[in-house]
Amino acid sequence: MASYTEILHFTVSEELESGRANLDNVRKLLSNVEGLNQSYFGPEAEDPSVLFIVNDWKSKDAHAKFLDSPEGAAFEPALLPLSASPLVHHFALFDEIESRLTAPITEFVTFTLKQGNTTDELKPLVQDLYEKLKGSKMFYGSSWAPVANRANMYHGILGWDTVEVGTHWDAVKDGPPKAVIDEIKKVADLWLVHAALQPLTENE
Repeated sequence: MASYTEILHFTVSEELESGRANLDNVRKLLSNVEGLNQSYFGPEAEDPSVLFIVNDWKSKDAHAKFLDSPEGAAFEPALLPLSASPLVHHFALFDEIESRLTAPITEFVTFTLKQGNTTDELKPLVQDLYEKLKGSKMFYGSSWAPVANRANMYHGILGWDTVEVGTHWDAVKDGPPKAVIDEIKKVADLWLVHAALQPLTENE
């Protein structure tokens, strides 16, 4: 099922880290919102001071309708006291996303085109990577799409059983995907991190 996915991450404020602030207001704003499949949150595994919030919208129109509501107008202001850095805010239309977000570990990947390279060069490489990742051990699948609000970026969301070296990393370190990733690195800069997400809301 297609998903218009909103991906945010930021360095948490001292207030949030110490427990003097929490996500209750954000949770309240997102709970029972029409058009929101589910919202998830979790700290980055590599740097736990970075927090991810992922909103799985049924469509771009559903998100637009939320923005026009009082809850939507209050959403980003509610995040500002929780953040010690600017919000990184991406949107992408994925074919399927739920199994990746509910996996024990979610991997977030971006490919940002280098100067002089084009999406036409990157797109077939991303499709090749998608195919070669299939069948990897302890793998919940991958989803890839252009970032709607960044013309030069592709986003990937992958699900794994664990982030430990020697497990899912083996799928890309020496396996079939490695050659594709090496080709992608010639045209785009790679960024990837992991997080153990959990539901932020109880949306049906």
